Amino acid sequence: MTTATDAFAVIRAMMEANVPANPRAGGPAIAYRWFGETGPALPDQPSPFVYTVFTALRSDTIEIGGGRGANRHRNPAEADIFVFVPNGWGQKYGTDLAEHFAALFRPLNANGVTVDSATVYPGGSGPEIAVPGIDNEAGNYFWAGCGVRFHFDLTG
Repeated sequence: MTTATDAFAVIRAMMEANVPANPRAGGPAIAYRWFGETGPALPDQPSPFVYTVFTALRSDTIEIGGGRGANRHRNPAEADIFVFVPNGWGQKYGTDLAEHFAALFRPLNANGVTVDSATVYPGGSGPEIAVPGIDNEAGNYFWAGCGVRFHFDLTG
């Protein structure tokens, strides 16, 4: 049985085990920030960072059997991975970093989590985006995104 907490942990662990290199030679490591957690303040000198929001959607019963508490439910979920790069770097750096995450998840079927799709999309100027849980400190950044749709099954 996989819970929402377990499923989100699988996605997070995959990301943390595969931190992309800073696309600018000699730059600092890409920092991760997570919805609902207090992360380090953005640096005075803008550098790339990733902010991820998890959402669990409404489940459907996919298998009935064994009586009450023994039905299998399919739980769709999403991870929205927002990649921020300093203004002036250009769209390529943001979308290339987002592609890094899409490539990690397109083949994923592990620990009860099955990825259905991973889509990269170009974003725009940081102030134009309203991301849940992040202050609009993104004025010095350009963003791109990777939307990961996945599902996990829960018996109950």
